[in-house]
Amino acid sequence: MSITLPIRKRMSSDESRTAAVAAARALLRDEGVAAITLKAVGLRIGRTHANLLHHFGSVAGLHRALAEDIAHQVAGSITGSIGRMRRGEVRLRDVIGEMFDAFEEQRVGELMAWVVLTRQREALQPVVDAIAGVVRDISEPGDSRPLDQATLGLVLLAIGDSLAGSEVARACGLPRSAARDIGVSQVIAVLAGKRD
Repeated sequence: MSITLPIRKRMSSDESRTAAVAAARALLRDEGVAAITLKAVGLRIGRTHANLLHHFGSVAGLHRALAEDIAHQVAGSITGSIGRMRRGEVRLRDVIGEMFDAFEEQRVGELMAWVVLTRQREALQPVVDAIAGVVRDISEPGDSRPLDQATLGLVLLAIGDSLAGSEVARACGLPRSAARDIGVSQVIAVLAGKRD
């Protein structure tokens, strides 16, 4: 009696990494960041633990690759929204809403919290780089407004909102959109140069 094993499709190194990051993203969305293990990702894409170790070095390497993938997507979304605002297609409120949506949908807050709590702070570098890129992209020559300060406040607010915004808003007796409204007011105040 012979045993027939399923034949795995050969993938290039890049294809294997891309498939693993996509599987990690699905696990993050469906089960949360704690579910992102090399074994779980390997099962989803038909690869071994050893194969994923070869590509990422460790689960921390996989987390970093996932953070980089999400950071690039979220940064691109934000930069695109800002471009549409400059063309008069959307308002500031829409840009901020899209940013909050991206943070929530991509579970940015959960991933960042996990990375920090598991002392893998180096995995945050792609997120830090993406935020710095957004600040560069939104800054126009000669613009002296404190866009860096506006971005800092907005990103921190969006991270917190993506983690527990619904529960905290409910506890305060406020609508779910309250953090976004605060974000809009905060950005307007910072850009107008208002200080408490």
